[in-house]
Amino acid sequence: MVRIVISITFLCVFFFGTSQETKITIRGKVTHLGQALPNANVVIKGTTVGTKTDAKGKYNIEVYPGNLLAFTYLGMQTIEVAVDGVNNVLDIKLSENVDELDEVVVKKRKRKSQKELLADYPTNTNLIKSSWGIMDKDRTSYSIRVIDGKNLMPAGTDFLDALLVWVPNMLIDRVTNPLDPLVYLPQYASTKVPVIYDVDGFVYEQAPTFISVQDVERVAVLTRNGAFARYGSRGAGGVIIINTKEQTRIDELGVKRIYNNSGLRDSIYDQLAIKPAYVPEIPDYIKEYSLADTEERANQIFENQKTRFTDSPYYLLDLSQYFKDTWGDNKKSQALLDTMSHQFAHDAIALKALAYRYEKLGFSENALQQYLAILKLKPRDAQSHRDLANAYDEIGNYQKAIHIYSRYELAVNDLDSVPFDKYGTDALITTERMNIIKLNAGKFFLESGSMEESTSNPESRVLFEWNNSAAEFELQFVDPEKYYDSWEYTVETKEAELSAAILKGYSSKQFFLDDDLKGEWVVNVSYFGNGSQDPTYLKVTTFFDYGTLEQRKATKVFKLAGIKEDSYLCRINTDSKLFIE
Repeated sequence: MVRIVISITFLCVFFFGTSQETKITIRGKVTHLGQALPNANVVIKGTTVGTKTDAKGKYNIEVYPGNLLAFTYLGMQTIEVAVDGVNNVLDIKLSENVDELDEVVVKKRKRKSQKELLADYPTNTNLIKSSWGIMDKDRTSYSIRVIDGKNLMPAGTDFLDALLVWVPNMLIDRVTNPLDPLVYLPQYASTKVPVIYDVDGFVYEQAPTFISVQDVERVAVLTRNGAFARYGSRGAGGVIIINTKEQTRIDELGVKRIYNNSGLRDSIYDQLAIKPAYVPEIPDYIKEYSLADTEERANQIFENQKTRFTDSPYYLLDLSQYFKDTWGDNKKSQALLDTMSHQFAHDAIALKALAYRYEKLGFSENALQQYLAILKLKPRDAQSHRDLANAYDEIGNYQKAIHIYSRYELAVNDLDSVPFDKYGTDALITTERMNIIKLNAGKFFLESGSMEESTSNPESRVLFEWNNSAAEFELQFVDPEKYYDSWEYTVETKEAELSAAILKGYSSKQFFLDDDLKGEWVVNVSYFGNGSQDPTYLKVTTFFDYGTLEQRKATKVFKLAGIKEDSYLCRINTDSKLFIE
């Protein structure tokens, strides 16, 4: 009897208390730089109650005074506003979420087994379980987005509508077949191929609309070459991977989940051994030369081919190397390079590949001419200025190199909307300029009449440069203790953390290897293409004792043609100071 009285009393107090607060309707508009943001998330913090903005960025939501409204949008900073019961209109301006990058120093990180990843899954929201095993967003070389199920708001017809907030480029076709919606990711596929679904290790071609938003533990969107590589032609349009709460509970109970680890074998040998070397796809025109048993026969093949292929600069580049390496014909090799230089004088991407070739041959003056031409074609790109400055430095004209660096810095600060960021976006130029000054102290005077601060201790520096800024790839470093770290240059990095570097036209990255680890470093590469049939040329320069009078360097140029993952690129021994291809 007492229990009943208490329950009734509690209910009376509850209803009396809530009746004192009246809901109010908050309305407004969410924008970014004056433009409306459709599908922005407006949620009462601490609850699952919320709404989305319409096509004009407008919203309205019923709340109690004192509630905290959270406004979120992919790639934007979250804004939280307390409702005061006075202002019924809240117009919100969201700004981009930009993370400032520090100097990259390769440190230790050990690859985890599938069992270890499964143990980490409950607390690491960057992990997603798939039919290929557990994938880590921070380690994968693919473009992948992982969304915690807690952030999916129950709204719309099914979980696809909830996902739309986090994948704004996604298109849902409910007209063709209302019971079987088709989903497209037009940003990631040139043809209109619908996505497929990987639900708890089982692959579906039809949307699993039977799954409710409340049942989703985690969801990921796998796109581009990663989807194609893992799922074949079926994944050409992308893959939506779904982990349900029910399966997560089973996993946590200790039931061993069986994954098809054909691509992620849990083996120490597989993780740490040197990968198969990256070998570019051999063009068909080069294969024809396998029939040439004499140089005369090779010249005949060239005469038959040139009307078909000389419209490609990379044909001339390949043939130049062929005649030099196979027949030792330096004269013909140089003539082909000269033809390329004149015929493609307005193609900055091709000219940079040509400059890399000249540098590899030791023809610094020829390389300088290509960089001068590139600067005329791309005068706003920071990369054009630093390439030219380094080309002058290479031929011993240190003052000219410093002048170009200084002139670029002044021009950017005076004329460009993005100022020179000495220790941020433009740290590469700062590093190289200071090093030239340090190594040539006393040979020239700076206009300021004073020396700048220079790098301190000798280091091992690795510089990567590529001729095509549309290229996508990942670099993996395995240190002497068999730990690894990686860095990727893909669509997601371009759109997020590297946006400032891309805006300024950089296509290079420097790394300083951990000085405490002496021995052999292995560099692996995964290459995902550049959106065309043309190859990408990757120049790798290793500096030993960087910043000292004992500094020396070695350069190698790699032709990347054909999508390949987990391939060996080169080795760098910081103990014996060797750079091995």
